[in-house]
Amino acid sequence: MTSVNDFTETRTKDMPALSLTGQTSASSRIAACIFHDLRQPLTAILANAEFLARPDLSETDRNELFQNIRWDVDRIDTLLSSLLKDFRGGTPLIPTAGNIVDTVECAIRMITVRREFRRIAITHQHKGMAVGWFDAARLERVIANLALNACEAVDPALGEVVITTFAGTDSLQIRVRDNGPGISSAIRESIFQSPVSYGKTRGSGLGLVIAKALVEDHGGTIYLDERCERGASFTINIPFVIPGKR
Repeated sequence: MTSVNDFTETRTKDMPALSLTGQTSASSRIAACIFHDLRQPLTAILANAEFLARPDLSETDRNELFQNIRWDVDRIDTLLSSLLKDFRGGTPLIPTAGNIVDTVECAIRMITVRREFRRIAITHQHKGMAVGWFDAARLERVIANLALNACEAVDPALGEVVITTFAGTDSLQIRVRDNGPGISSAIRESIFQSPVSYGKTRGSGLGLVIAKALVEDHGGTIYLDERCERGASFTINIPFVIPGKR
């Protein structure tokens, strides 16, 4: 039986090399985003559906799996709505007062449901105020893309992914660090400009391109910490202060 991973990987390989720039048609950009970002919730739904087939599940566990599937379906609906607005030239960003801890936890939840990542230690540490001004759906996509890249790069049995968030007076810093093989110096200058993959046996390389576009929509920056001696470490800085609260 064809899995979600098999399907999305095949479709990604069939797609031409893409970058989210004016040189690429709008239809190609939206197709790239859909194929890339839908892969995560679809894989989560497949994993939960497989668990539902187990005869030894308790009623509590079964209800929890159903709730997880409903949650992922809602995530797909939200994602498609967001992508459709972008495609139609709608408002690129819809910031509201949101809780960054909740946003990070949602991103982690989407990753950890995948069977191949369940032995990877994914942790989140937060300092400072938790509530700020940002587009939760888009920022969740950014964090999920970075965490997914990290999980695909590390050892599935010994991997560690650490997400840290620090909210200052006006800005929020997000850092995603892993203990994988790191990023080759040969591609470091191009990882945000074109689809390239690093330290992974599979992947479209679109995650960082999409992440950069979404971070810049927030008026922020994202960069690779080249001082990191082991693994890869990405840092995001975005405005965080709620209007009128300065």
